Amino acid sequence: MGIPASIRNYLDAEGVTYETLPHRRTSTLTQAADACDIPVSQMVRAVILVDGQGLIMAVLPADHVLDFEALCALLHRELELVPGNQLTAIFDDCEPRSYPPLAPVYDLDVIIDSSLDSLDVITFEPGVHTSLLQISRNDFRRLLGDAFSGCFSRPAETLRADLGKTDNALSEVVEQFTPARVKHNIEEFHELPALPATAAQILQLAANSRANAKQLADIIEQDPGLSAQVLRYANSSLYGYAGSIKNLQTAIARVLGFEFVLNMALGFSIGKSLRVPQDGPFGLDAFWKHSVYAGRLVEELAGKLPGKQAIPRGTAYLAGLLQNLGRLVLGHTFQPEFFILNRFAQANPEMPTCELERHVLGVTHDQIGAWLMEAWGLPQELIVAVRHHHDEGYWDRHSTYSQLVLVANRALALHGLGETDHPGLPQFSLEMLGLKEEQVIEITGKLFQNTDDLEDLAKRLAA
Repeated sequence: MGIPASIRNYLDAEGVTYETLPHRRTSTLTQAADACDIPVSQMVRAVILVDGQGLIMAVLPADHVLDFEALCALLHRELELVPGNQLTAIFDDCEPRSYPPLAPVYDLDVIIDSSLDSLDVITFEPGVHTSLLQISRNDFRRLLGDAFSGCFSRPAETLRADLGKTDNALSEVVEQFTPARVKHNIEEFHELPALPATAAQILQLAANSRANAKQLADIIEQDPGLSAQVLRYANSSLYGYAGSIKNLQTAIARVLGFEFVLNMALGFSIGKSLRVPQDGPFGLDAFWKHSVYAGRLVEELAGKLPGKQAIPRGTAYLAGLLQNLGRLVLGHTFQPEFFILNRFAQANPEMPTCELERHVLGVTHDQIGAWLMEAWGLPQELIVAVRHHHDEGYWDRHSTYSQLVLVANRALALHGLGETDHPGLPQFSLEMLGLKEEQVIEITGKLFQNTDDLEDLAKRLAA
């Protein structure tokens, strides 16, 4: 897809000189800036908000976070983010999540953050993830006419301090949310549900060397929803079984395998026990979509490991599936903090979520997830995968699991799914695992060629 004609026509009609910077396809503005070898501080982005008075576009530096309270106070309005499906309709000639900050093209009111006055050149995505446009600051301001200007954004590193200024009551809650407090609550099971009964039974069965498919099927059948998900997975095109699978024993014995079904059922049972809002970057929809894709990709990559690195594919699948369990814990148990994070992450997609978590809470979802798994007595392989799936430097016991998850996440991000702190595949991790970059790219590409079954599974798990 090329730059939308509406953007080119508008710039040409206004007599604006601009430079086009083509680059490889990227999923974030930070990646695009790196690809074009320019500082992300030179780039701007648009956030679309709405209230009873209508829509408005807020334009701010790409490396800043939007301060909702400051913006609402500035305009004397009660603004909220526009849902993604409405954004697609507004910017119908643009790729998803690439919204040019040229409000007149889309007949939108606009407000400009005053910090843009310090930029000599304005750089932005013109509706595609394969190019940037550069124009002078003076031309940019001329294009936006008499747009209102004010201060409603902050550098990311000041986020925590700003929260304290804008809402003292909320700030007190956030200040209490320290790593020590979270770990204590998890270890003591304060406010947390116990390990789901089905999951506990599955773990007991896993410890029995003589366990069989019938015993596993008997446990899963106690949960009709879980039974349905396992059968749906066995009948999907992902495993290419010729015929219809109507009972769990057959699914276990003939299609999926004992160890794989055990781990899959364990993951589904744990994940479904923690309920959070569906919408937003941290919501159930986003969680399960990324989880089922990551679980499947980690499983596939595990099957390509050389003999010395080989790990069970079922455990590999579970590591990918539950890697972000900590976010479910956060939403289930610490709702005020979850609200803050979800809101800021939605308005500030360029800020890596781990960094956002550190700024706001002083703790990350990988820490929270690992602490919960330890408290529940889950296998050490899973704890390592959850705790270190962002850490390229972790090469200790069970690191094969965490590094596989890291590689899978980077590969998914190349297709616009999920987020990552660093673009591209981690070369050292690939070398240590015995995988080749082209191999991972090919496997990931095939995964995205037929996504119907994965999309369906994600929707049903989120429901």
